[in-house]
Amino acid sequence: MASDDIESFMEYMRAEIRASEKTIDAYGLELSRWEDFLNHEFDISTNEAEKGNVKRFIVWRNKSGISNRSINRSLSALRSYYKWCEKSNRHTNQPVHGIRSLKTAKRLVMSIPEQDLESLTKDDLFNSDFEGMRNQLILLLLYGLGLRRAELIELKESDFDWSRGTVTIIGKRNKERQVPLPIVIEEYFNSYHQARNHLQSDAHHLLLTRKGKKLYPSLVYNIVLSYLNDATTVVDKHPHTLRHSYATHLLNAGVDINTVKELMGHESLSSTQVYTTSTFEELVKVYNRAHPKGS
Repeated sequence: MASDDIESFMEYMRAEIRASEKTIDAYGLELSRWEDFLNHEFDISTNEAEKGNVKRFIVWRNKSGISNRSINRSLSALRSYYKWCEKSNRHTNQPVHGIRSLKTAKRLVMSIPEQDLESLTKDDLFNSDFEGMRNQLILLLLYGLGLRRAELIELKESDFDWSRGTVTIIGKRNKERQVPLPIVIEEYFNSYHQARNHLQSDAHHLLLTRKGKKLYPSLVYNIVLSYLNDATTVVDKHPHTLRHSYATHLLNAGVDINTVKELMGHESLSSTQVYTTSTFEELVKVYNRAHPKGS
C-alpha cells in the first residue's frame, strides 16, 4: 500500500493537474516500486532517500533488464513527486536533483500523410455545436501552426494578429516566436469565437471547455486521438504527431531547415533534424506549396 504522501500526490495529479487515469496509475506504479525498493534495500522512507539511493535504484533496474526508456519514465515520476513535495513543504532531501536521464535511441515518429489531414476542413465530420467547432479549431491550430500541446492550451485571442497574418507563441522557457497564420484558419477561428462568446466565462484563454474553463492536457489528447483514429492508419496518434507532420511537410516541400527551426521554436538545429527522417514515399513526393493548409 502506498504511503499517505504518495496517495496525496496522486490525488493532486487527479484534481489539480487533471492528468489522465492512465498517467496517474503509471506514476503510482513507479512510486510504489521506488518505495518498496527503499524499504527492502535501505529500510528508509521516500522522504529520507538521498541521491545515492536513486543511483542504486537505476543500477538495480538496469541489471534487471529494464530499458533506459523505462528507467527514464521512473525518473520522471520521481521528479514530479519530489517537486510536489517541495511545493507542499514536505521535508525531503530532493534525491533526484542533479540526476540525469539515461541516453536512449531516438524514437521515430511517423508523420501523417497530407491526404489524411484534408478532412480537417470538412465540417460534416465535426458537430456543429460549441465543442465541435472548438475541436476542429484545436486540430487546425496544432497542425497549421506546429504547436506543442502546452502552447495550444495557453493561447489567448490577443496572440492573433490577423492584419499581419501572424500569431505569437510562448514556447518553452517563455521563449516567444512569431508563426505565420494559414489563411484557412480564420474562418474556423471566427465561428468558434462567436460560439465562445455565449459561454459564461471570465477565462482569458482562447480555447475553453464547455463549462468555460481552461483546457487541460488529457482533454486535448483525447480530442486528437478521437479524430486521428478515424482519419489515418498511422500508429502514432497524439498531439505531437500533428506538430511532427507540420515540420515534416514543410521540410519535404523544400523549406529551409533553419526556417523550420525558428517556426518550431527549437533551441538547436539537431532538434529539427529529427523531422528529416521520413518514409521513402514522403521523401520523393514534391509538394506544390510550403504547407498543405497554407494560402
